[in-house]
Amino acid sequence: MGGGWEAVRSRYWLRACQSVGEQPRLTGRPTINPEGGQIRIGDRFRLASRPAPSHLVAGPGAILDIGDDVSIGTGAAIAAFEQVRIGSGTRIGPYVIIMDTNFHGAPGDQSVQHATRPVTIGNGCRIGSRVTITRGGSIGDGAEVLAGSVVSSAIPAGVCAGGARARIIGKAGELASRWDSAAASLPDLLMTTLGLDSPPDLDDEPVPAHVWSGDGVRNFLAALEDRLGVSMGDAAVREARSFADLAVAVQNVLSGRQRSEGRP
Repeated sequence: MGGGWEAVRSRYWLRACQSVGEQPRLTGRPTINPEGGQIRIGDRFRLASRPAPSHLVAGPGAILDIGDDVSIGTGAAIAAFEQVRIGSGTRIGPYVIIMDTNFHGAPGDQSVQHATRPVTIGNGCRIGSRVTITRGGSIGDGAEVLAGSVVSSAIPAGVCAGGARARIIGKAGELASRWDSAAASLPDLLMTTLGLDSPPDLDDEPVPAHVWSGDGVRNFLAALEDRLGVSMGDAAVREARSFADLAVAVQNVLSGRQRSEGRP
């Protein structure tokens, strides 16, 4: 099995699954609940549950099928009452919701009939933080979905999609290259402009209450525009409750700029 205590702990939290591949790695304590269904997980699975626990649920007769080399960020909620499939090599950001039903009652209440349609996420997809994928949603191989988007229909392979009703805004990789560059610089920029002791974690770390006091917001916005070419209003910054929220706001500005530059 390998991996020492971490591997043993990860296997323990996944013990209710019907099958688990090699080298799973979990951080924090997730909720894994096959309520009469099946949860099947491939090799090298990564699941974060710190600071917010993630949930994987499969209702009676349902299948939640996760391929190889899939990573899922903190605070994710994935529920199958018919079928949810996530392809190999897909990366899912924090606080993502994936459900093949619109049911919102208490789990385990078998008196409720679920109106379901399968959800399919292809291989090599990138799903941004706080994305919601509802029943009937499908995402083709290699597609990207921007943070905060809602997917309820078909997103073709190889595109970048975003919005409250996700639509195609470009090719996969165009926005990602900009965002990768911004995301790589953002932690150090936050540390230097806000006087933090170390670069913050863009996935997990809450924003300390004091950081937007004084000149913090002004310094950060000025540096953001000067170094990354991203112009934001201070309201979007002050509303961020975590550094993940802030990263989403920056990504949304980037996607808006891409549309304004005339890309499809």
